[in-house]
Amino acid sequence: MTHDRTTETQGNHDLFDAFGQPGCPLCSLVETAVGRYMGSTNYDSVSDPEIRAHFEASQGFCNPHAHQWLREAFVLGTAHIYRDVLLVTARELREQSYRGAIGGKVGALFGRKQESAGSSLQPREGCPACAIRDETERRLLRTLLKGLSDETFTTAYAASDGLCLPHLRLALAVAPSQHVFDHLRRRAQQSHETLIAHLNETIRKHDYRFRHEPAGEEKGSPERAVAYVAGANGVVRS
Repeated sequence: MTHDRTTETQGNHDLFDAFGQPGCPLCSLVETAVGRYMGSTNYDSVSDPEIRAHFEASQGFCNPHAHQWLREAFVLGTAHIYRDVLLVTARELREQSYRGAIGGKVGALFGRKQESAGSSLQPREGCPACAIRDETERRLLRTLLKGLSDETFTTAYAASDGLCLPHLRLALAVAPSQHVFDHLRRRAQQSHETLIAHLNETIRKHDYRFRHEPAGEEKGSPERAVAYVAGANGVVRS
């Protein structure tokens, strides 16, 4: 219980800090958590057998996190991790045998459910960075929803950019009260109005008659709109 309270208190502090930053506070904090995980793994991956065993089972990272890792990681750690993955998949590949194509109309007609060739090459565990992302997202979402029952917290959230659309959908689906639901919706409506106005201004200033006008608050609104609708890159589940 003490650990839970400490974690919740830290989550409150983190959210308050994130409310003062641009963009979705959950995306920002989840991205930070995944970045910290990448950083610590970067240093420990060569020498920690447990980490390397996990990567063997997960076949490294999923596509977005693999490319994030590639941008940030040491060459030596990457070489060790992915050599381990390739040694395992090479052994499994030698054991593959042709079983005939299944699926499609023929497979559906006969109700074939046997294991297909290549299925043993699938990862046995999920991407470890996705696990960090999902756990952090769930924890912060619970803290956010609980905090929105407090006036000080609610005021701070109202002054933030609010949640991105994917995190808003999650929050609305599990909102614990009408009060919290209404506050989430009102803040999101403000985000929509602001972004639409800025996008309209961006479109207007691309008209040759108004291109001489200097950029204002609308600058960067297309990028902000994409991040709002889709969530931060690599943070929100597909």
